[in-house]
Amino acid sequence: ISEEIASNLADIEGGSINESFTAVGTVTFMNLGMYGVKSCAPIIRSPQAVAVALGAAENRVVPKEGDIGEGDDIYDTKVMLTATLSCDHRVVDGAVGAQWLSAFKAAVESPETLLF
Repeated sequence: ISEEIASNLADIEGGSINESFTAVGTVTFMNLGMYGVKSCAPIIRSPQAVAVALGAAENRVVPKEGDIGEGDDIYDTKVMLTATLSCDHRVVDGAVGAQWLSAFKAAVESPETLLF
């Protein structure tokens, strides 16, 4: 697998990939967070059914969870990122896409659940 990935990466970097390389699949992931982009609206390329764009992980101010005592801060900071899902509604119903995005969120927040 690692040899095939290395070969594919070399082809991509050399600009010598062909149409068949991108002709199959269902979901496209775009990681724009590594460039500091917070969020984007991904465009679906045929024959994909959905596209997911991941934004930059950053500290955000959120309401504090649990009981808040007198004089305690009511806000906390959490590391968060934005994931945006675009669906080709000829293939995927928006409600089903929302369910998938909810399951993706749960898996990202608790990756240990993927082991069971």
